Amino acid sequence: MASTAAPTQTTPITADDKPAAPKAGPAKKPAAKRTAPAKPAAVAKPAKPAATAKPAAPAAPATAAKSRDTSKSLKAHGEHVERIWDLAKRIGVCMFVTWDGERQRSRPLQANVDRGEQAIYFLTDVDSHKDDEVGNFPIVTLAFADIPHSKYISITGKAVVSNDRAKIKELWSPFAQAWWDNADDPAIRLITVSPQDAELWDSPGRVISAISMLAAAVTRRSPKIGENAKVKL
Repeated sequence: MASTAAPTQTTPITADDKPAAPKAGPAKKPAAKRTAPAKPAAVAKPAKPAATAKPAAPAAPATAAKSRDTSKSLKAHGEHVERIWDLAKRIGVCMFVTWDGERQRSRPLQANVDRGEQAIYFLTDVDSHKDDEVGNFPIVTLAFADIPHSKYISITGKAVVSNDRAKIKELWSPFAQAWWDNADDPAIRLITVSPQDAELWDSPGRVISAISMLAAAVTRRSPKIGENAKVKL
């Protein structure tokens, strides 16, 4: 006869019967990391004062352009100077060009050329406009032309108006008598021009110049029609 095993009685486990959890020991503090000592903050250097800008140098005053002397040698320069004075004296009449502040003015005048005194003299009237123009703008131009022989000169210089009675009497001529009764006329004034520079155009003549220009047209070369020179006087 088979026997049956008696059921085993189990006792329920209660919370009080659970084994007590081991008490945790005091928590260990994490080891502090060693850090390098902080460097002291750099002391800021005082800023350098801003450099003050140097005042700009004043602009150089504009100067009048000087004429260029084209004479290739001292000898050539002397020849050009002689030629200019000789032509001015021989031609005798020039266009006297002044500036009135707005435009140029010109009129034909009898020129009294004196190479020894380095001057060219003109007789004028006290009531003429050119006297006032010379007083305000003393730089004038004298243009001489010998048209039949194709010779021309232009002289630039400084002019001065005066009442030099002795010089007026010295320069008196029949040409002047066409304008005034005599040298003692109180209306006469003297203009003295001191030449500073000049330009010369000296051609061998119209016929030779024409032939030279025709030859240049055929050969397609620049014509040689005379001498041109800028000269300081």
